[in-house]
Amino acid sequence: MAKKTNKTTTRRTTTTNGDIIRTCAFWGMAVAAVLYLVSGIIALIDRFAGTSLSTIVGIFSLLGNIAIIVAIALPAYSYVRGRGKSWRITYWVLLAVFVLGVVFGAIPTIA
Repeated sequence: MAKKTNKTTTRRTTTTNGDIIRTCAFWGMAVAAVLYLVSGIIALIDRFAGTSLSTIVGIFSLLGNIAIIVAIALPAYSYVRGRGKSWRITYWVLLAVFVLGVVFGAIPTIA
């Protein structure tokens, strides 16, 4: 008679900071791509149908830009995190300018 062995295998899943950054970058890009595509289709319909859907196009573009901010900002911060204080200050200034540019760039299309 053969001897039975009881083997127990456990699987351990760990999440690192790099996984979160890559996940945010991927999904930010995916969401932005879908929103840009939808806003482009709505803008095309708006142009040929003569409707007034420009506000919806502006909102989708703004949401797409916010998704790009998430996709860019997290990997960029992981890049500057290990560097000096001046790099981190530069990061925060550039992020604030980028966000302001996105918001103020979208205001004319929404209003």
